[in-house]
Amino acid sequence: MNILLSGTGGQGVVLAGELLSRALFKAGYEVVNTHSYGAEARGGACRSEVLVSDEEIYDLSLTEADVLIAMSTPAYRRYISRVRNGGTVILDSAVAEELERLGVDLRSDVETITVPARRVAEELGYPIVANMVLIGALVKRSRLIDLEVVKKLVEEEMRPSMREINIRALEAGYSSLPLKD
Repeated sequence: MNILLSGTGGQGVVLAGELLSRALFKAGYEVVNTHSYGAEARGGACRSEVLVSDEEIYDLSLTEADVLIAMSTPAYRRYISRVRNGGTVILDSAVAEELERLGVDLRSDVETITVPARRVAEELGYPIVANMVLIGALVKRSRLIDLEVVKKLVEEEMRPSMREINIRALEAGYSSLPLKD
């Protein structure tokens, strides 16, 4: 499975990709994670690519994504063409609303899921954890790993002051979606 996380610098796209990659590796998958962000960093284009497989990975480039997570409108516009036919797009609800206001038609050949990540993160009191809300939703939708694996990694690797809020954000994102049949 090829996962493309996208947004703008400062939204935690790289951190989310690294955390997801480490969690998938701990769960026994082969994983490759790369990331890219504009020279201006905060506010510039940003992406994190996660390639995950049961077998060794030889092709280290993500040409076509099975899943796109878009945390900003510019990211959606930039990367939507890289999602394979039949793939999944997970959008922050605020991005979906902005795309609708702009008259942008969403692709009909992919499943588009909206998650109120920004709103949930703001309700938690930490707008910066919208990335973790979206990772929680991805974990539930993809069924690649158990949420407990990701939460344990947060406990082990994040600084103590940010552990609880990130775990709450993961749980909120996970709870935001029904189980996929």
